[in-house]
Amino acid sequence: MILEGAIGYLADFGFDTSTRDLASHLGISQSLLFRYFPSKDALIDAVYDVVFLNRWNDEWEQILRDRGRSLRERLRDFYRDYFRSINRYEVIRISLYSALRGESLNDRYMHRVRDRLIHRIVEELRAELGVAGPAEAAISPFEEDLVFSLHASVIYTIIRKQVFDLEIAADVDFMIELYVDGFLASAPQALRRIAARLDPAALPRPQDHAP
Repeated sequence: MILEGAIGYLADFGFDTSTRDLASHLGISQSLLFRYFPSKDALIDAVYDVVFLNRWNDEWEQILRDRGRSLRERLRDFYRDYFRSINRYEVIRISLYSALRGESLNDRYMHRVRDRLIHRIVEELRAELGVAGPAEAAISPFEEDLVFSLHASVIYTIIRKQVFDLEIAADVDFMIELYVDGFLASAPQALRRIAARLDPAALPRPQDHAP
């Protein structure tokens, strides 16, 4: 109950609060709060587990890896499930408050998103287009930002709803299809331009990949 109340409080007011204020808001003593969470950092770690890690689905990476299906289908199914998982008032608001305050909570989560989702999508996009990147080199910032543009479209839809209290499309599944289709319509040319800039030899030969 303390943890649930703390999550709601942080979502409403952010991290500029003391454990004394939090305890007062919850109607408990500070000593009782410390009985379960000996420090504010310990409480934030517990919030991270509940708000972020418990919503993480290891199957997302499996969906993205399944090359027996088109990349369009994989991105569509992944982002539909991802949207439903994080489209929560407390998730998006705590994430934004944490980022603005430089809390480690958001930093840890974004590293997980970057390493296990964004980079995976870059790799699958390379494979789909036959553009391996410069000798299978590490993913470039250009490629990372390209994929983040799709990810950001999905996230900003949630921000509009949960932060700005604006209406979003009722048919979320169709909306995500539009995001994915728009991304894939421009991604091939963008990825080839990136590959040519980094290493022209990474581009596929004309016979290897249809235009």
